[in-house]
Amino acid sequence: MRPAIARLILLVVGVLLPGVLIVVWLSRPPPAPPPAPPAVPALRLPQVPLPMGSDPASVAQRYAILRGERIYQRLCYHCHGRQGLGDNNPYMTSIGHAPADHSDLRNMQQLSDAEFLAAIRDGVKDKRGWLTMPPWSSVLTEREMWDVIAYVRRLPLALPPSKPAPPDVPKRQSPLSTPR
Repeated sequence: MRPAIARLILLVVGVLLPGVLIVVWLSRPPPAPPPAPPAVPALRLPQVPLPMGSDPASVAQRYAILRGERIYQRLCYHCHGRQGLGDNNPYMTSIGHAPADHSDLRNMQQLSDAEFLAAIRDGVKDKRGWLTMPPWSSVLTEREMWDVIAYVRRLPLALPPSKPAPPDVPKRQSPLSTPR
């Protein structure tokens, strides 16, 4: 009788119990999917007008502006903001050194290109000699600095991102989304 009890115990433990556990496991509802990550708002960049000509000067200027936009939106927006309004650095504003508003046409026309290049290359100091804008000469080449100047010179002419572009202005993708 002992071998029969052992076989019965082996049958219950080895076959029936796992079978019951598998049925119970399969009958459970699947776990709920994890919550979706929060939506990231779309990057809103100003729509800077580009030269539309096919002559070499227009093509070169167009690509300089696009390269400048890529650099500006990577390095300069931290203080000057995506729109160039100078509103993205509350600390500097609180101590009286608001970053320059690049969307102000009158102020931008007061700076010559040489002064603009010197400000980017050497940085900007206040009356006490403290840097309010870092020098970018160790980060950017001179060509990249000229590209940023070409872009910033166009910012006052840009359409705000909330307004749709007029029908005659072709829409373009942001250079930030293009692979490097």
